[in-house]
Amino acid sequence: MTTPTPTQMHAIRLEDFGGPEVLHSATVPVPQPDSGWIRIRVAYCGVCRHDLLTRAGRFPRAIHPLTLGHQVSGVIDAVGDGVEGFAAGDRVMSMIFSGCGTCDNCIGGNQSLCTVVTPKFLGEDLDGGYAEYVVIPASTTVHVPAEVSLTSAAIVTCTLGTAWHALVTRGALRAGQDVVITGASGGVGMHAVQIAASQGARVIAITSSESGARVAHDAGAHDVIVDPERKFARRLKDDLGLKADLVLEVVGAPTLRESLHAVKPGGTVVVVGNVEGAEVSIPPAYLILKEIALLGTKSCTNQELEALLAEVAAGRLSADVTEVVEYTRAREVHEKMEAGGSQGRIVLEVAGEQGAAAHTSA
Repeated sequence: MTTPTPTQMHAIRLEDFGGPEVLHSATVPVPQPDSGWIRIRVAYCGVCRHDLLTRAGRFPRAIHPLTLGHQVSGVIDAVGDGVEGFAAGDRVMSMIFSGCGTCDNCIGGNQSLCTVVTPKFLGEDLDGGYAEYVVIPASTTVHVPAEVSLTSAAIVTCTLGTAWHALVTRGALRAGQDVVITGASGGVGMHAVQIAASQGARVIAITSSESGARVAHDAGAHDVIVDPERKFARRLKDDLGLKADLVLEVVGAPTLRESLHAVKPGGTVVVVGNVEGAEVSIPPAYLILKEIALLGTKSCTNQELEALLAEVAAGRLSADVTEVVEYTRAREVHEKMEAGGSQGRIVLEVAGEQGAAAHTSA
C-alpha cells in the first residue's frame, strides 16, 4: 500500500554560508520532477567533507538557500515526462554530477566532464538529499540491486565509485604495484584501500592517528604509516625501503608535496580530494626531473557505478558505513566532522528503507 505524496516536506537548509550553526530545519514545498527528471523519497544521504566546504562558502557559486547532500539513496516516488527505464517504486541511488545529457562525455556516462554546460553538483548547484524528497535527472539515477542495502548504496558513488575511477581508470592501477593512499581512514580513503588491495597491489595507508590505522588495516592495508605531521615520504623509504608506483592523494594541499616526494621516478600521483580547500605551490622541477604524472580525478561514470554495485551485490567489495544518524541531527554531524571526531563515512537516515518504500505514490 502506498501513501500519497504531501505538498510540503521537511528539509535541513542553509540560508547563507557559515559554520554548522547555519544548518536549520525548514518546511519547503515538495519538488516536482520536470521532463526527464525523477523524484526520490530519500531513504539515506551520506555526509562528505565536501558538504562542510560547501556549507562554509568555499564554493561561492553554490546556490542558497540550499539543501546539502550529494549521496542519495531511496525509492522513486514520481517520474517526469519522457523518462524511460525508471518507475515509481524502484530502489535507486544518485550520481553526483549532471550534464547536458547529449554530448559525447554525457552519453558515455561521464557527466562530470560535460563539454556543453558546466556540470551541476547535487547539493551545491541543485538541492540535495538532506530532505524528505529530492529531484534529479533520470540520466544521473542508477538502479540499486536487491542484494545491496539502501544504507550502503547511499555512499557507493562518492566512495567506491570515486576511488575506482581514480585508481583504476585514471591511475592505471596494476597488480604488484606499491600504492600509497593518504587520508586512508576517511570515507574515500578506506574504500580506496579496499579497491587497491582487491586488485593485487601492495597498499601503504597514510593516516594521522592510531584509530585511523585500525580502520586502514581493517580495509586491507598491508602497511600503515601513522604521522600527525603528515610527513611520510622519508618514513616510506627508511622504514619500508620503497617509493610508490602510484599515490592516491585524498587529503590535497596539506600532503600533496609530500606525495610528490614519495613517488618513484616515472610514477603517478592522482589527486582526488582537497579536504581544506586550500591552494598549494608545486615546483615544476618535481614533475620534470622525475617525470611524474600528476593527474586529477573527479567522479565516476554510470558504467563504473553499475559494475561496482554488482561487485557489492556479489560480496566482492563493500560500501562501509561507519555510523547512521537521524537526518535532523545534521548540524551535530558537521560539528563532529569539523572537530576531527569521525572516520569512515557517516550516513543520515531520512525515511529509511521501509519508510521510503511506503511513501511512493500510487
